[in-house]
Amino acid sequence: MIPAQAVTALRALRYHRTPAQRALTEADARAFIDEVGFCFLFGERSVEMPTLWGAICGGDRPPSDDREDADLGRAWEWKDSLPARGEVYYGKLLHGKPTFVSLALLPAFYALSPNYGDVDDYLQQYEEGLLTIEARNIYAALLENGPLSTSRLRQLSGLQGGGAVARRFDSAIAELQAQLKIAKTGISDANYWGYAYVYDLFLRAFPSVPEQARAISTDTAMDTILTQHLHNTVAQPAARLRRLFGWEEWDWDRLLARLVADGVLATDVVIEGVRGPQLVLTATLHELEEHA
Repeated sequence: MIPAQAVTALRALRYHRTPAQRALTEADARAFIDEVGFCFLFGERSVEMPTLWGAICGGDRPPSDDREDADLGRAWEWKDSLPARGEVYYGKLLHGKPTFVSLALLPAFYALSPNYGDVDDYLQQYEEGLLTIEARNIYAALLENGPLSTSRLRQLSGLQGGGAVARRFDSAIAELQAQLKIAKTGISDANYWGYAYVYDLFLRAFPSVPEQARAISTDTAMDTILTQHLHNTVAQPAARLRRLFGWEEWDWDRLLARLVADGVLATDVVIEGVRGPQLVLTATLHELEEHA
């Protein structure tokens, strides 16, 4: 049995939630995202995940409502500036939450997407019922017009307005981000509030990624993403991980069997005070046992 305290301590180090590891500069923030591979901006109660917020704070405090909070200011600034320069991907990729992905890991995620790397993929996917009409219209507007602010994109996709129309637009934007079809590429002041996201096609924002992804098999992509996440989070139950990534049961079962057979993964680790068996990388398990 592994003490829960050992898991918590190792997770804090890997999340950079210690004063010595704080992200004090934008370069620190970029380095953190590169190290963990992918993370949320802020936390999500039902998902164990590194956060840029935790790295900026160097601790585990909740986000503040204080506009004078310097850490909060850095978080809001860097979540815009890093994607705007193309140094990271940022969008609602996992669990419907804003997710950062490093450039090194982005091809693995793209390899698992429904895309083939052609700008016209969306037409076939729409015909097959894999894209909503709202998502199709938003994609077509970006394809024809180039990068667009949110307000202009609403107009050109025929989704301008509030209420149900606004909800349909937001849902379609999330759909396109989850499928890695569009990306946030900047900030515009072209609306009433003086702040709006700018979107462009993923293929224009990250033109080299599709070619990189072609060399990555589905098995390799899943191996890479899961092992990176388990390295970061230290220990996780299998069912929660499968829900997070949304992978098919057949693929998931093969993935676990392959990693166990290769000696990479232990699937029956017991953590003190935690219900049910946990998945832990064998390399991480040795670290936990040494400090238990």
